[in-house]
Order: sequence, then structure tokens, then C-alpha cells
Amino acid sequence: MKWPDEQFKRQLRSLGWPGLLGALALAGALALGLAARGWDREATGLQARADSLRRTAAVRNDTITEAAATPAEWLRRLPPAAERQQRLADLLEIGLRLGLTPQRTEHRLSVDSAAGLERLRVTMPLTGGYAQLRHFIEAALEHDPALSLDSLKLRRSTPQAAELEAELVWSLHGRSETP
Repeated sequence: MKWPDEQFKRQLRSLGWPGLLGALALAGALALGLAARGWDREATGLQARADSLRRTAAVRNDTITEAAATPAEWLRRLPPAAERQQRLADLLEIGLRLGLTPQRTEHRLSVDSAAGLERLRVTMPLTGGYAQLRHFIEAALEHDPALSLDSLKLRRSTPQAAELEAELVWSLHGRSETP
């Protein structure tokens, strides 16, 4: 590494500490300005992605609304009761594939014969990381359009714990086969 020549050294000495600090502050401001340009580009990209997701969600919402314009059509689109066990198995399998540890699940079936509806309420305590839980909820809801997440409780055993204790309450909605 070659040291600066004598003239450069003299110019630095003539600035003194205040001048040197000012030059460093100017260099820092320049670096922040360059970084801000990158942040602006990233923010623009993220905004475009958010807009795209909003448009996709609006299209899906319109499709769902159009597809189930009447209560009879909505009921017809619900899965039949015969698929209940497989749908429950799929829900549990998604959690296991994502590495979540189920403790014990409780199920309660309610049937409204007059309306032709059934609802299997599933209480599912799990242990896992926050990202795992988010992915599980997203994957489960995407996999089964007649599934709803009724409640979600999260707790950490200690503030520093990486694992969360979660209690999810799902409803598997279906078409009752009793007339």
C-alpha cells in the first residue's frame, strides 16, 4: 500500500480535526444517499408486488362471490361429508410436513340437517417456530377452500424462546348427507 504524498498530507493537516470530521460526515452522507437509492428501488419493487397481490386477491374474491352467487350454489360447492376424514388427515399432514409438533387434537362435529351443513371443529395445539406456523396456516387455507381458521392463540414459554406454543381452532365446513 502506497502512502499519500507529502502535499496531500499537508492539505489534511491544514484542515484540522473539524475539517476532517466534516469530510467524513460528507462521505457518510454520500454513502447514505447511494444506499437510499437502493432502498427506493426495493420499496418500488415491494409496492409493485403488493399491488399485484391485491389485484390477485380481488380477482379471487370476485370469483368466489360469482361462483357462490346463491346459497344453494354455495352449498353445492362444499365438499361432501364423505371427504371429512381425508380433509382432516390432509390438515394434520400439512402440519407434520412443515415440522410442527402436534400435541393432541380434539374434534367436534355439528350437523345442521335442515340447512344441509356440517362443521367439524378441530382444536389443534402445536409447537413450532413462527415462520412454520405462518406457512402452515397459509398452506392449509390454500389447500382446502372450505376450511376456516376460527381462532389462534400464541404463547412463548419465555421471551427468548424460539418455539411458540400455538392453539389453532379450525372448522372444516361440508355438505351434510342427511336429508
